[in-house]
Amino acid sequence: MTTLLEKKIFTYEDINLLPEGNYEIIDGERRDMTPTGFRHGKFEGLFYEILRKNFKDKGYVSVGEVGVVINKSPFRLRAADVVYISKETSPVEPEGMLEVAPDLIIEILSDYNTVTETNDKVKDYLSIGVGRIVLVDPFTETVTAFQHGKKEAGYYSFDDEFELIDGVFVRLKELV
Repeated sequence: MTTLLEKKIFTYEDINLLPEGNYEIIDGERRDMTPTGFRHGKFEGLFYEILRKNFKDKGYVSVGEVGVVINKSPFRLRAADVVYISKETSPVEPEGMLEVAPDLIIEILSDYNTVTETNDKVKDYLSIGVGRIVLVDPFTETVTAFQHGKKEAGYYSFDDEFELIDGVFVRLKELV
């Protein structure tokens, strides 16, 4: 006798009952994510420190696959590497999955990220009004910055200085 495993479809109503793990939910389906490496975590920590140093009294910073609700139906939940939310955007520090669009999301690319997956993630973030999305590619040593409401993206090398957010400029080559 053969038994077919039934695929669990998650809905927004499941948001407080989601299982532990490293995954995203795309249109109700769980998509597991590969654990990241040391360098990826180093970049997360680096950006956390920069944002805490510059915005500790102005907002909230979190790292480590922070859940961001993109859509309630069909349920779509993304996992962001680094998020910053100003007190203007959220006067109270968020708890749980984010249902408010962060001012900044930073994604550190891994060698298994495809162009299509990355583009879909950026589109999702822009669709909910995330102010700025910064993609860091440690393999090509490049940074791509997207701004909500702008059609062009900024493209930088690790040698270039770029604006992370609100007057905070960084040159990654000096920091890594």
